[in-house]
Amino acid sequence: MSESTSFSGLFGEDINLKGLFDIINPENNLVLADDMMLSDAKGTILRVSETYEKNFGFAHNSIVGKSAFDLEADGTFVPCVTAEVIRQRRKVTATQTINQSYKNVMTVGIPLFDNDGELKYAVCFNTVSMEQINVIQRNYRHLQDSLQQYSQEIAELRTRATSTSLIFKSASMQRLWTLMQNTANTKANILITGETGVGKSAVAKAIHAMSNRVGGPFIEVNCAVLHENLIESELFGYEKGAFTGASSAGKIGKIELANHGTLFLDEIGELPPHIQSKLLQLIQEKTIERLSGTRKIELDFRLIVATNRNLEDEVRRGLFRSDLFYRLNVIRIHIPPLRQRREDIPPLAHQFLARFCGEYGKTVTFSPRFLGFLEQYDWPGNVRQLENLVERMVITVQDPIIDLPNLPGEYAGEVVPAASLQGGTLAELMDAYEGQIIRAAYQRQGTTVAVAKELGISQATAARKIAKYVPRETAP
Repeated sequence: MSESTSFSGLFGEDINLKGLFDIINPENNLVLADDMMLSDAKGTILRVSETYEKNFGFAHNSIVGKSAFDLEADGTFVPCVTAEVIRQRRKVTATQTINQSYKNVMTVGIPLFDNDGELKYAVCFNTVSMEQINVIQRNYRHLQDSLQQYSQEIAELRTRATSTSLIFKSASMQRLWTLMQNTANTKANILITGETGVGKSAVAKAIHAMSNRVGGPFIEVNCAVLHENLIESELFGYEKGAFTGASSAGKIGKIELANHGTLFLDEIGELPPHIQSKLLQLIQEKTIERLSGTRKIELDFRLIVATNRNLEDEVRRGLFRSDLFYRLNVIRIHIPPLRQRREDIPPLAHQFLARFCGEYGKTVTFSPRFLGFLEQYDWPGNVRQLENLVERMVITVQDPIIDLPNLPGEYAGEVVPAASLQGGTLAELMDAYEGQIIRAAYQRQGTTVAVAKELGISQATAARKIAKYVPRETAP
């Protein structure tokens, strides 16, 4: 057979196939490609691949030497693609039934010619059955659905990472995030509550970033730091000559600056009564008058307020207007303290570490036991306290690893005694940390049910660990 022998290939091209002939040449002993059958120009089957026999239930060499036309006649191949290739002297693609059991098998038959244009061989490749195609299509659709879901998750993470500073893993924060997403594009007032330092400002910024007002301004006002005599002018602005010392050009207030954007009033519980009254009027009318002004200015803004106070209690005590409270409390978002979502501590700590290392040009990391301390500490100052501690560590620690001895003195009483940290296996050290966590949790909660809830473990596990680590005279 000449090296220049060619055939009409899968793509309708004449291709030099010396390498292919070296593989399919009946005189050699090389193994054929998967699911391939070779016959001569008269239809005598010369060779089949081992996988062909296995896949279609033929005994070894049971069809070699037989005529493709005879196998077509007895129903072994219906239709017989090899026979059709010989008849038509061209590439044939068809679905066929093989050995009466394998139906709808997609098969491609190819004629091989010599240099004189004489048919020499017919090669058939079985690709996949229609059943397999259906399975592939189903799997492909399932893969598309999975990829779409994965893409949505990635998009959400990217949105959270690029437009907000919120990092979390806990289920409680996942629920909070869902509520934020569902309410971001509404006009409803939002009241954010939570202890000092939990991240109320970060949540407000995240809501703004997810909303259709993201192109507008985000104006944040801490009501607790405004002087009582200046708070009205700071919020509502004033016209020129409004009071002694006022700017001759007047001033636009913070509320007016938030037009077409978001106004965030932090520490709303600090507002004096007369400003509460004006804020209620603003919410109802969405108009303001600057101090010494005579015209009403229409505004369009989203109002988000936050407080670490119990406003319901403030209302009962007469310190906060009930009508204003009900106007503000349309959507309530409560941020749990860090001690109730300890799984959020490591990602937050690493986020702060990366940021401060970049800011101060440092390369440091946490030791495992330092990270363990961060997880078990109660954080009365919440995320803000954690952030401040990490910044302090990055600035002051000169070693490449931040470890427990680097902690400031005010944290010393919260750490496992130094003697227990020297030597010992990892299991022993982790056991010591676990004991401290269980004892501290039981001291705070007093019951196995409450300890289990705080630490996110079963009551049975909590009872077993309390029995192990808590002295008998104090254990349940």
